[in-house]
Amino acid sequence: MDAVDALLERMPYDNLRIEDVMAEAGLTRTAFYRDFPDLESVLLAWLDVVRFEFEEAANRWLALDVDPDAGILAATTGLAEVWARHSKLLKAMLDAATSGSRIQVTWREMVESFFTPVERRFADLAGQGRLTVAHPEETARALVWMCERYLSETFTRDLGITVETAGATLAEIWRRVALERGPGA
Repeated sequence: MDAVDALLERMPYDNLRIEDVMAEAGLTRTAFYRDFPDLESVLLAWLDVVRFEFEEAANRWLALDVDPDAGILAATTGLAEVWARHSKLLKAMLDAATSGSRIQVTWREMVESFFTPVERRFADLAGQGRLTVAHPEETARALVWMCERYLSETFTRDLGITVETAGATLAEIWRRVALERGPGA
């Protein structure tokens, strides 16, 4: 897995070959097949690692015992840090996520797994009289997909935007939607 990560820093996923991975790892091609049937499986294993990191970052705001005002910037900056740290690997996953592929299905499941925790946080904020959006479920879905797309574009295309700026930008949007009371609230 580390060899794939290292190689993706130097080459696109489309150019990656098992022989290159094993040469980078200092192992034989046969050793690769003891652990993985193909390169897509290596990316899926990495996706499990990255998913855990995304969850840890998001829980800085999503955990109901966290102050929503204080946790939002920590969460969005944490998500940006994960994207920046794994930008080449995440780009490879997105490139490999062709229609119907295991990576595409798993990626979508990962992103969608954040809908329920965001909805739960929204329900908590609504109970406090702090959330006034008309459609909290759809707002959660829209915000989660917005984050995925924004961070993807920002870090896989290397736009020169810092982690801090990306995190602050997302925090401002989330804060305005989820923490500022709307008209008539």
